[in-house]
Amino acid sequence: MTQTTTHQPPSPKPTPPRSAPHRRALAWVALGGLVGGLVLGELSGWPFLRAPLEQAINRASGVAVKLEGSFHTRLLLHPRLTVEHIAVAPGGGVDVPHLLKAQGFDVQWRWRDLWRAWRGESLRVKSLEAETLDAHLVRLSDQSVSWDVMPRRTAEDSSAASTPLPTFERLALEAGHIEWRDEPGKTKIEVKIHIDPAATDRLPWQATASGHYQGHALRAQIDTTPDMPLLLEGPASRAMVPLKASGSIGNTRWSFDGRAGAVWAGQDLKGRVQLAGPSLQASGKPLGVVLPETPPYRLDAELVRTGAEWQLTTQRATIGSSVLTADLRFDRATQPPMLSGTVGGQRLALADLGPAVGADHPPRKAGRVLPDAPFDVPSLGQMDADVRIALDQLDFGTPNLAPVRQLTTHLRLQDSQLSLSDLSARVAGGTLSGGTSLKVVDQTPQWDASLRLSGVDLDRWIRGLRKDEPAKGNQAPSDEGAYMSGTLQADASLTGQGRSVAAILGSAHGELGLTVTEAKLSHLATEAAGLDVAQALGMLIKGDEAMPLQCAVARAVVQDGVVKSRQIVLDNADSTLRVQGGASFKTEALALRLVAQPKDFSFFSLRTPVTVGGHFAQPEVGVEAKGLLARAAGAAALGSLAPPASLLAFIDPGSGNDTPPCPPNPKATN
Repeated sequence: MTQTTTHQPPSPKPTPPRSAPHRRALAWVALGGLVGGLVLGELSGWPFLRAPLEQAINRASGVAVKLEGSFHTRLLLHPRLTVEHIAVAPGGGVDVPHLLKAQGFDVQWRWRDLWRAWRGESLRVKSLEAETLDAHLVRLSDQSVSWDVMPRRTAEDSSAASTPLPTFERLALEAGHIEWRDEPGKTKIEVKIHIDPAATDRLPWQATASGHYQGHALRAQIDTTPDMPLLLEGPASRAMVPLKASGSIGNTRWSFDGRAGAVWAGQDLKGRVQLAGPSLQASGKPLGVVLPETPPYRLDAELVRTGAEWQLTTQRATIGSSVLTADLRFDRATQPPMLSGTVGGQRLALADLGPAVGADHPPRKAGRVLPDAPFDVPSLGQMDADVRIALDQLDFGTPNLAPVRQLTTHLRLQDSQLSLSDLSARVAGGTLSGGTSLKVVDQTPQWDASLRLSGVDLDRWIRGLRKDEPAKGNQAPSDEGAYMSGTLQADASLTGQGRSVAAILGSAHGELGLTVTEAKLSHLATEAAGLDVAQALGMLIKGDEAMPLQCAVARAVVQDGVVKSRQIVLDNADSTLRVQGGASFKTEALALRLVAQPKDFSFFSLRTPVTVGGHFAQPEVGVEAKGLLARAAGAAALGSLAPPASLLAFIDPGSGNDTPPCPPNPKATN
């Protein structure tokens, strides 16, 4: 038996593994090729990336980008794109011709800034230059924005409301047109840019702006260097550039001459500013600053901005007839913003602050006097304030009252509560002190005041009490030349609520009191008040004289806007005068009754009460008919017996009582 043997082919020999040096050589070749390709691409400007770059941007952002003409870019250490023509479509579904269209366009960026923008932060651009640029920056009422073209990390980051405007570290435009439209902010501004080669003040870059800012008409002319300081954002140490600007917003005219950094981005600004407008309130509204309504004003000041803080130091400011100074700081970094500093000046006329409480508006009801224009209550919560006030003179705006001098007070506004504390002033040789506050509770202003006059020379302050012209210079007025003189002490403590002066006083509660020491009252006024015809005629013939008062006191209570007399007494050696009744702030009605009680003999006296009725706008002075009729009836009866006897009805023997009727002031005894 023969055995068959099968021959198997020999197994292939395994390939010996490459050595480590060989693998390293291949890696170096690949790395060298990559580096060489990157270097070559950087040196050549990546010309072959034009189309891929357009496509990548279109896919990532969803907006069309066209790069035309010469093209050059760098992607490594200093990324940059230079293109002859570029057009970028708007994002956010906003219907405008384009977001940006430029010629001679050059933009530089940092990759870390793009990373931050991808995570939802504002896009920061290192540099943007263009020979011409046309841009449409638009925010719609639904918060959609035309510059929403950056892809975002999450859907929340991609919301239009979280898409702030890009910021620029350098922005140089030779010519351009920019539309800035913000529908929620009621803003629409058109900016036109050009360079004037004939400019000789090194400010060839010029821009004009027109439109509306927060609903107010705006016009502006800006002259500066080719680097636009209004829109830049860079290192805080960057030197500010010269800037001149002028224009108007609403009815407010303004100008600025100084230097500025990136104002838009909150960087510094310093220079001289001039403002003029119909009212401080109207000028403050576009800036979010709560200021009182005033007459027309003019302001010449030094303006400094450091970050979010603005500082204004006036060289001269006039408001109506008032001449003031101010050193104020307004900090927008706090919530709410804070106004602080000092206000002073040579003269403040109270009438110039009247519009703030509606005093320059005629009352809406005919025949009324008290201002009833409503306060701007919501504006009290828009900011806080801490301002020291020091005025040389406060003028009440009437020749019948002397001005208050050396007035100081501390104004605070916090949590919708406005207060004037530490009030101090000199008044005709005496002092005024106290404070007042206005706060909002459940949308209703609550007001309270506590004021005190001490040591005031009565007829020097109330000039209407003088029969002759006030003394001039340091010459003291004569007591003989006043219907009433003396040293006044007075206290007022009142509370009220409402949205106008009329409403607050119409709801007022509190107490009023005054005392005049070393007082003198005109003899003629005394006899006239008592209708003592004979003695009054005698005073007119031989001349009036001042009679010392044994006491002069007035005390009243205010309840629900009605002033009620508790005690009003003027007493001298001749007569005692008492005033009864009161007045209503709510209806402005008067109901006063003046009764004279003679102490001496008078040959021909009617001796009947004098009444004051009517309203604040038209008082009605008369005599009480009941007393006159009684005396007339008596005269008629006596006259029927013997005609000369009718005069006996008008003879007043007097009370002969010399005891002063004034009890001590209860506040003085406590």
